[in-house]
Amino acid sequence: MERPDLLVVDLDGTLLNRQGEISQENLAALHRAEQEGLPLIVATGRTASECRPILKEIKGTKAFIGASGSLLTHLATEQTIDRRVMAPTLVQQVLETCPLEDAAIMLLKDHHQTGVDYIVVGDADLHPVSQWWFEVTGASWHRISRIEDDPHPEHTVRAGAVGTPCQLDPMVERIDEAMGKAVLARHWEAVTSSSHAGTKIHLLEVFHPEADKWTMIQSWCAHANIACERTAAVGDGLNDVMMIERSRLGIAMANADHRVLAVADAVTGDHEDHGVAELIEDLLDGRLHLGMSEQVQ
Repeated sequence: MERPDLLVVDLDGTLLNRQGEISQENLAALHRAEQEGLPLIVATGRTASECRPILKEIKGTKAFIGASGSLLTHLATEQTIDRRVMAPTLVQQVLETCPLEDAAIMLLKDHHQTGVDYIVVGDADLHPVSQWWFEVTGASWHRISRIEDDPHPEHTVRAGAVGTPCQLDPMVERIDEAMGKAVLARHWEAVTSSSHAGTKIHLLEVFHPEADKWTMIQSWCAHANIACERTAAVGDGLNDVMMIERSRLGIAMANADHRVLAVADAVTGDHEDHGVAELIEDLLDGRLHLGMSEQVQ
């Protein structure tokens, strides 16, 4: 029964419960994984700045894949190992293609290079969910009136906005029509944000077309001399599909999106029922192993 040489774990909807916390059961399993030599890294839509308290609870992880695969960070040094940035001309085109009335556009930056997490473009008030998110996570930001005033145009890893699905659907369609494969555009529900707002709130995300968690898993494996063919990954959302599909052993949470479940080799428990703890115990005790992927082919 071959155990993976690396376990990649998503955060929201996976390791974290609906309150954005790591359960004691999951923490105990993470500790056991460290003690028994199962390396683990986090891969999430968040940035490292947005989950510092969480990362302090996860012992032994050396790398962090953030912004849905746009950034790979060495946690000890906080240095960027790899990244996928959007060209300034593409950022400009995104803003011209889909202006969102009465909403601020947020440009996520490579913090290691800029010293700031977000540049907020425009004079509109922050969405209440964005305001709450910055306060809760401590992510740093400052505002500019025009995109031409961006002090760090070469360090944008994501352009985004917050709104309802009805607001964001036509924006993604316009970006797809105008920019095609030059960027990757999507919107999806933000679990913690929607819980806070009491209504369905979505995030618009526009990335470099090659930004994906799997690409950064490959980059980390090359950096750490780990064979990609010996990786396992677990997640629940749209930005987890490729890493679940491409990892040697891909595991979906029971609460995962149907598109994640469709490509997974196995399913573990719900994030409210300590599904990551169940997964780690199964890996360490041999009930889940790399050969599982061959059995389902």
